[in-house]
Parts: sequence; structure tokens; C-alpha cells
Amino acid sequence: MRSISLSEGEIRLLELLAPKEGVVKINEISMEKSSAIALAHLLAQKGILEVIKRPEIVVKLTERGIRCVTLGLPEERLVKALEKRGGKIPLKELFKTGLFESNMEINVAIGEARKLGLIELRKSDGETLVNLIKPPEKLPLKEVLTRVHRSKVRVDEVDPKTLSLLKKRGLVKEEKHVELGVKLTDLGRRILAGEVKIKREISALTKELIESGMWKEATLKRYDIKAKPPKVYPGKLQMYAEFLDEVREILIGLGFEEVKGPFVEAEFWNFDALFQPQDHPAREIHSSYILEYPKEANLRDLELVERVRRVHEDGWITGSTGWGYKWSFDIARRLVLRTQTTAVSARTIASRKELPLKIFSIDHVFRPDVLDRTHSMDFHQCEGVVMDRGLNVKHLLGFLATLAMELGFKRDEIRFKPDYFPFTEPSVETLVKHERLGWIEVLGAGLFRPEVLAPLGIDSKEVGALAWGIGIGRLAMARLGIEDIRDLHSRDLTFLREFGGR
Repeated sequence: MRSISLSEGEIRLLELLAPKEGVVKINEISMEKSSAIALAHLLAQKGILEVIKRPEIVVKLTERGIRCVTLGLPEERLVKALEKRGGKIPLKELFKTGLFESNMEINVAIGEARKLGLIELRKSDGETLVNLIKPPEKLPLKEVLTRVHRSKVRVDEVDPKTLSLLKKRGLVKEEKHVELGVKLTDLGRRILAGEVKIKREISALTKELIESGMWKEATLKRYDIKAKPPKVYPGKLQMYAEFLDEVREILIGLGFEEVKGPFVEAEFWNFDALFQPQDHPAREIHSSYILEYPKEANLRDLELVERVRRVHEDGWITGSTGWGYKWSFDIARRLVLRTQTTAVSARTIASRKELPLKIFSIDHVFRPDVLDRTHSMDFHQCEGVVMDRGLNVKHLLGFLATLAMELGFKRDEIRFKPDYFPFTEPSVETLVKHERLGWIEVLGAGLFRPEVLAPLGIDSKEVGALAWGIGIGRLAMARLGIEDIRDLHSRDLTFLREFGGR
């Protein structure tokens, strides 16, 4: 009688398949899924099983869809809020209910509820009221979302119009899956029928096998010493976070102190205190996101505000003529998402006059931009200031070269060239060499102008303030050998696991 060597696991899988007919899905086998897949492929190599792959497209919830399953659809929450308030709510009070995370979600709730004929809008005493007409008998979208949340649902199991609407609202997405199944071959059926003898295959000799003599009847499993072991992915820091920590450690090692500031900043600190005029094209260097609500900051130090106003209008005591225009307090109070961490430096200098002062900040800044491989709307900037008596541009260039070399760049991979910034003079631009992108700009630097320092209480004739702002993301690209700045924030596990860096 013919015999075949099988391991304990392979025998167990065959025994589980014995009572089943036709194609059996891997998920239907009473065995840990990864083990079942591995054993199925081993049996397929021996001609005992056939592994069948069936591609399918399933419906998956997005983050917004999960929120709607948990809290209810926006229109559903709107109806519940109306029922609690007797069927009427002033439109302007909807956000105060705490049921909606944004004005956009309120607009969606109103729009969808009106389509379903659940509500109407009416004017009363100069304000708009949201009135409940009737509660919904059922919400087909919610029913589908609940089904998808509870179990796997194929695309062909959902009404096409409903699916299209769910996708349009960003509640679901389609994902391609491959469903695995197994089917016994003729050899497999003969083994189960006892026509082919099973010879147990063992991977290790144990004390019990030797003492019982069972090792004589078993076959030792053959090992391929050329076979590669499975890849192991130990835990590690995300490469960009690790790089930022390294920069922090270098700066702290050079005697710097890290300082922080708010993401939402008054234009006074983001622009005016840095001598960027309110009516000059130089202001466009940092196009910004302006807040809709709240719109204005409370500038408490009115003496500082007055000094900045004088510097802008006529130069005050700096020897400059200023920008020669009528400075606006209202523009200075306007709130923006900060476009540069230089605002943090200005705030710190205004509050601390002790020398020497060595500070830095590594944090988010925000600028409207077109997302591409070297630009982003939300990115990190490293800002630093060294302030002491007798400092000049040679000290600045020396520090910048030292920092770049500490980060692993060679001296011939660093270049400086003259540049212009409204708040520094002289100003320089620093470039480093990327293996594939060539020379890329990574930071701007210079000495703070008297027009910046004087209102903050610093005499620029005695004290020099070296300042720089690093596009730390671009510097990380050059250091890590990454070509696309979006990869710094990648969630692709394969990329993150395999990434080795430069």
C-alpha cells in the first residue's frame, strides 16, 4: 500500500475537512486562520488539496461611517434634538446642542432631513427656526451601515443607489479582498478513505517518542537549510519622529532650550512684531489660514503694540524710516494659524531679556500650498535664536554648518547663498545636497533687524540675535533619502517596516 508522510497539523486539517464536501472556505475551518492557510498550502504542494482564490469586493466603513453607526446619522441626530426641544430649534443654536462636530455636519443634517421631508425651515421674529414635520419611519442608509458594521457585506449585496449615496457622503468605501477556499483532490479523498497510508512526520525527537519506540514508525521532517526564515518586524520609532528627537538632542547638547507657542496666533506676533508690513507684498511670503471664529486676539501689552506701530509707521528709534503707512490695530489682532515658529521666538524674546539666550522650537506650522513631493500645508519647522553681545553673521554661518554636520551631512554637501527676509538683515539661505533631488533649500537665516529687536526692548547696537527657520521636513528628506515629503507621515505598514533610511 502506498504511504505518504504528513505532520500532525496536516493530519488534523484533513480530519477537519473529512465531513465536508466541495469547496470549503478557510474561515469555516475550526482552526486558527493563519495556521490553516499555511497547512493548506503545504498539502497543496503534496497534491492533497487544491487552494482556490476567489476575489471579491466588500463594503467597508470609513471613520465618518463608524461615527454615524455609533452616534447616528446627522439627520437622525437632528430629529432627536428637535424631539427633545418640542419640535423647534433656532438654527443658530444647533451647534450648541453638542450633537455636531462642525457647521458642515449641521448643513449635511439639514440638507438630508429636508430631502426626506422630515423638517422645514421658517423665519420667525428675525431668526431661522428648524421645525420637525415628522420623525423617520426608517433610515435605509443606517440599516446598511449597521449591516456593514456587524459583518462582511459584498458590494453586490447592497442596493446600487444606496451604495452610491453612502460613498458620495463618505460613509463607506470599497475594498478588494481575496477569499481563500480549499478542495480535496483525488489523492486527498483516497487518504481519507484509507487507500493511502499516513506516515506521521515529526519535526523533533522527544523523550516520549524515544522511550515509546514510536520514532521507529515516524518520519523525520526534512529541513531545507537554504530556506529563508520568516521576517520579524520588531517595534521601532517612526523614522520622522526619531529624526525630530535627534535634532532636539543635538540642539539641547549645543546648549539650547526648547520653547513652545500656540498654533493659533495673532498676526501681531506672526507678522507685525517681525517687521512684516501690513500693506506690502513681502507679507505674501507667508500666505496664511485666517480664522473665521474667533477672529480677533486680545493684545494686552499695549505699550509693546504702540512701539511696534511706531516702528512700522516711521521707524521709531531704530534709525529706520519704517514702512511709511498707517498701521492697523485691527489687522494686528486678526487670528491665523501660525505660518512660522518665528512667532514663538518673538514672544520669548519679549518676555526674557537675560543674556545669553539660546532657544529653539520644533513644531507645526500651516500654509496654504499645493501638496506635492516637497510641499505640504501642515509641516514642521525648527526655529532657533542665539542672542548675545558681539554676535555677527560669521557666528551664524558657523552654527548652521555645525548643525548640518551634526546631522550627518558633509561640509561639501552644505551651501549658503544670500536671501531676503523682512525681519533679518543680512539674510542667507542654506541648501543641502539630496542624492536624487539635487540641492534643496532647507532653511532661511539671518540677524534680526533693529526694527524687530527695539520694540522688544533689545539694543541691536550691543546685542546680536542670530535667527534661523528650518524646513525640517525637507532636511529629513535629505537625511533619510526620501523623495516625497508625504512619506514622512506614511501609514503604509509595509513601507514603515521595510524603511531603512540613508
